[in-house]
Amino acid sequence: MPVAFVELFADINFISLSEKLCIMFTTKFYLDLRGKAKDGKGSVVILLCNNRTTTTISTGVRVLKSEWDGSRVINNISSASLNSELSLKKADIDRKISVLAFEDGFNNLSAAQIKARLFEKTIARKSIRVSDVFDEYIRNKTLQPGTIDIYNLALKKVLSFAGNGFHIEDINLKWLHTFDKYLSQTQGVNGRSMYMRCIRAICRYAWKTKLITDYPFEGFSIKQEPTPKRSISVEQLRELMNYPVNARQQVFRDYFFLMFYLIGINAVDLLLAKKSAIVNGRFEYIRRKTHKPYSIKIEPEAEVLLRKYAGKKYLLEGMDRFSSHKTFIHQMDDSLQSIGKLTWEMIPDPEDLFAMPRLEKHIEPVIPDITTYYARHTWSTLAYEAGVPIDIVAQAMGHSMGNRTTMIYVKLDPKKVDDANRKVIDYLFKSGN
Repeated sequence: MPVAFVELFADINFISLSEKLCIMFTTKFYLDLRGKAKDGKGSVVILLCNNRTTTTISTGVRVLKSEWDGSRVINNISSASLNSELSLKKADIDRKISVLAFEDGFNNLSAAQIKARLFEKTIARKSIRVSDVFDEYIRNKTLQPGTIDIYNLALKKVLSFAGNGFHIEDINLKWLHTFDKYLSQTQGVNGRSMYMRCIRAICRYAWKTKLITDYPFEGFSIKQEPTPKRSISVEQLRELMNYPVNARQQVFRDYFFLMFYLIGINAVDLLLAKKSAIVNGRFEYIRRKTHKPYSIKIEPEAEVLLRKYAGKKYLLEGMDRFSSHKTFIHQMDDSLQSIGKLTWEMIPDPEDLFAMPRLEKHIEPVIPDITTYYARHTWSTLAYEAGVPIDIVAQAMGHSMGNRTTMIYVKLDPKKVDDANRKVIDYLFKSGN
């Protein structure tokens, strides 16, 4: 059919055109209230029906149920502009489908197939850089700063491999395998897994928001290895507690044991806590990683250290001295790993035997590779060793346990967690110390 003829019919009113050609497709607006959006809004979609099948096309407009009368936006300060935007989008969809209707076999297409045909044409005209999709995803999601850093690292890996102009629609199954092989040159299994999970989230977002038509991770498996255990034995913990240290090591070791006495609290939650976190002899806080509330009874061992390192602006002086909790944690890890047997070796200059030998320091750490994470892992391990029931260990860690439906009706007893913590601390200080 001549292009001019098609363009002529594309400009004809959709209803009159469908009547003349006996086209069976219909389009109408629909407010989709499925899901659990925090703002209570639903998505206005275009409901496309053809050949007794239906599908939806996103408009990008979101309103409350009270702002929708079944066909248009009402009771909204932007009603006029939103309705104009919706009308233009629907008219554009209707014209495009009207053009497709002249193709052979149109009436046999399902609504989803028509949508795919429309979307393929849209994608072909517009390429979207993967960096823009990363930025949009991070901007629209509620992510922790540490998680955002990981996504930015993943993007850097992608761009270093594929270039700054790389487009989201160019990610396919073959590319994923090639990129994974590229990562394997510098990353272990779990490091690659971290980056690939970021890219998978980005691709799922692009797919759900109709930026791409195919989900590339269909058929791609992300490999994962068990995380190395970060706990130490009670004997090692006692040795760390009693090992001779210098003044700097003493400070960071005290902070480590304070974390342990507070049921392995994460370093960031402890360091950023304000004085108001102490309520009636308990440490009250919301864990930044999971947003779950915690209430820990302050045992005498913890109270001594809280008083010793009392801060001014923060609960502890650590953050009064350091500009960033990350810097504090990094120096704490280094200091903990420096606790151990120290020896010096005289290294002569091989090119000048009369020169002064170079002194080289060697440390045999009590706990090699120890970090702040060991406090939490060690507490849970020793709790189990001390006879604390596994369900109480899980409750103390803030982990889900048992059947989720059953747990709705179970009232958790914080005293059992208090007793468990006392039992773990007593286990550390009992005979053998």
